[in-house]
Amino acid sequence: MQFSDRGIRYQVKTPVAPPNNTNVLPKPRFLNLSAEQLLNLYALQERDFCGVNLSKENLSSADLRGANLSWAKLEKTAFNKANLAGVNLSRADLRHADLRRADLVWANLREANLQGANLRGADLSGADLTGADVTGADFGGAILPDGSLLLTSDPSSLLSFSSEEAYF
Repeated sequence: MQFSDRGIRYQVKTPVAPPNNTNVLPKPRFLNLSAEQLLNLYALQERDFCGVNLSKENLSSADLRGANLSWAKLEKTAFNKANLAGVNLSRADLRHADLRRADLVWANLREANLQGANLRGADLSGADLTGADVTGADFGGAILPDGSLLLTSDPSSLLSFSSEEAYF
């Protein structure tokens, strides 16, 4: 049996690219939570806290390893001695946050606002501070992303951060 394509019209369609949505970012939730509510949800294995508002809450000594706090409002929040290893804090508002002696090993702080934050004695080994605003932040005694120790108590406004990569 022979097949013939006579009488069949082919319609060649030019592929159409999907709309360019590269500038569309996920919308944060901006849900107000207390420290107690956050810790209860974390204990129930919840890790996605993108966009929550925890401003002025006390999370000192809290263990939030691996949590997603991107876009979170954490202004004046106390994280003194908190375990924030591997936490996603990208684009978080951490202005005037207390991060003294916090464990921020391998934390994502890309484009975070750390203006006036206290990071004295914090461990930032392997942390990503690309594009972070650290104007007036205090890194005295902190272990920096490259593993070096910053011995000065001067505010980090003297430190140089470019928009592409953070440098100490």
